Amino acid sequence: MKERGNPTLHLFDRYFGIPAIAILGAARVKRQAPSTIKSIGLLKIGAIGDTVLISAVIADLRSAFPEASIIFFAGRSNLELVRMLDGIDHIVEVPTQNLRAGIKAIRSAAVVDVLLDFGQWSRLEALYSRLSRARFTIGFRSRGQYRHFGFDRSIAHSTEVHELENLRALVRCLGADACNPPLIRAPQHIGQPAQPYLVFHLWPGGRRRKLKEWPIEKWLRLMEAFAGSKLNVVLTGAPVDQTRNEELIARTPPLSQKFITNVAGCSLEQTAAFLASAKLVVSVDTGVMHMAAALGAPLVALHGPTASKRWGPIGPKVTVVETTTPGCGYINLGWESPARPPACMDGVRYEDVYEACRNQLEQPNPVTEKLADFGYATVPGGRNA
Repeated sequence: MKERGNPTLHLFDRYFGIPAIAILGAARVKRQAPSTIKSIGLLKIGAIGDTVLISAVIADLRSAFPEASIIFFAGRSNLELVRMLDGIDHIVEVPTQNLRAGIKAIRSAAVVDVLLDFGQWSRLEALYSRLSRARFTIGFRSRGQYRHFGFDRSIAHSTEVHELENLRALVRCLGADACNPPLIRAPQHIGQPAQPYLVFHLWPGGRRRKLKEWPIEKWLRLMEAFAGSKLNVVLTGAPVDQTRNEELIARTPPLSQKFITNVAGCSLEQTAAFLASAKLVVSVDTGVMHMAAALGAPLVALHGPTASKRWGPIGPKVTVVETTTPGCGYINLGWESPARPPACMDGVRYEDVYEACRNQLEQPNPVTEKLADFGYATVPGGRNA
């Protein structure tokens, strides 16, 4: 059974998880934080984009507790990315489809002084926190999610700030100075084209992925505009995206096709290598977008149903192109949508994307105007500009 965006697992998590965590939470007396912290556990069992953002607070914790051991409890879907993060002493893979096995994995690790649960809505992560052997647990109190009952300390999760600020709130309650940006260790170059290339990432993930797709006709125009003798175009994606990429390439002019490469289905490490060496990355809102930003790649990010002020990429060379469609930016935790969602990605104008790409390519070391505290620029005319 697929984990990411699976509605069955989501329903089970809600209707079994809420009463389970409420009962277990009621049976525990809240404990005091330890006076000395020698070990810290970090729990996040999915979501590539969130895991990229967590890289920032790992650096904060490493600075605040240089002698502490940091253990990351990861799921299968983000395990490969966690291995690319600095500052972690030990990684534990936690099964997500077998509660008993997951609890066993959590409890098999050394007892940590503090466990930070970075889940925003999942009751499964809250259950793992409650049943762990950690001496003190901290997690989010998210509105309407009822996952906070089992924590020793809960921190309000805000929908008014960038998600990185929510993550920083968890580590600040330990006294850490949370100020580092997200950063991924760039892997070795793995099979990139010999000549300069752009990376296009067309396919988002999650339950509302269709709402975050940019119209294919606009991607075709962008490929035709850039795929040529001076620039290759590399199409990334998950294994399920291989066929869709091939179908897209077949629709481009024959002269462009020989300059377009489909690498969908390669490992996350290989994808990161392509991103790190690209002249430019153009991506919809998904984990690959956050990876590109954290790798320092020049990035043009396309935002529609998600507000960039909440979920925008953070990096030194980032431009966000916002939708011009009213009523967008409504997705908060990843699965919300109105009964009749507006066509947000239709409002991401091709002309704005093309202009943003040209500006990035013409400035090898672009000095972009940063939106306060978030580290990215927005194209004028967008909803959040």
